[in-house]
Amino acid sequence: MSAPMRARTHEALTRAAAQPAHHVDRSILPWVDLRVARDDAPCIVALHGSFGEPRDWKLVAARLGTEASFHAVALAPLAQCPVLDMPHAAAMVARTVQAIRVQRPRAPLVLAGYSFGGRLAAAATVALMPDALVLVSARVHPLAPAQALERQRTDAALSAALARDGMQAFMRSWHERAMFAGLVARGIAGAVAASRAASTPSWVRILRELSPGKALQAPDLSPARRCVFVAGKDDTAYVEEGERLRALRRGRHLHVSVADAGDGHPTTHALLVEAPAVVAQVLDYACSP
Repeated sequence: MSAPMRARTHEALTRAAAQPAHHVDRSILPWVDLRVARDDAPCIVALHGSFGEPRDWKLVAARLGTEASFHAVALAPLAQCPVLDMPHAAAMVARTVQAIRVQRPRAPLVLAGYSFGGRLAAAATVALMPDALVLVSARVHPLAPAQALERQRTDAALSAALARDGMQAFMRSWHERAMFAGLVARGIAGAVAASRAASTPSWVRILRELSPGKALQAPDLSPARRCVFVAGKDDTAYVEEGERLRALRRGRHLHVSVADAGDGHPTTHALLVEAPAVVAQVLDYACSP
């Protein structure tokens, strides 16, 4: 990546959101309207990943070809739940999506989730019955018992490290993982907005309480009329996850897409940054009749 391009990408990642998140009440999550559209256009509600924030979707929203509204939900406030487990978190997401759609109840709903947000989107599918479900780099299939226990221990240790080291130091270490090789290759690993530091205590709790190791059963994706799973071409574990998820549709169609950014660099886990145009194309497909 050239120096000017790296500078532009860094600016896009770190500048302030275009408008503040909506705050309605503590029973729902805040969100940011990244795009508006006419009443009968699709309504995209997007959930970001661990340690993220709504503006992580800005690069994707800017590349949409279809006319659709785009609403990005903030997930750190999940930590305010008195009981924090996947059913309660999914219920809070469902209430939030319903609040977003109050003004446009007949608009087709496209529910999208990246990584951790993908697990939440999958868990909320039965309650929301979206017209389309888009899962980006998301592991939603339950782990085997031994793997689940190990994942719980790992996430408890990561939670402690985040509490001890703070968000900036933690993210530098986090992005050293092979699953973020695409970020490293593009020179944007560890670029985390300072605003995320304020949410550190929330993510400490979320990481510990909503570990994938605590998921006991596969979510039911069948209520979604259309379902798409996309993973980076070099993110092998998540490409395999997409193939495993085909069986969860119980005979209904699930499209698995493999993303190639086309820039010669690895395309791994952070697709919202590594390949925003590809993710936008997937959402365009999800919005089509």
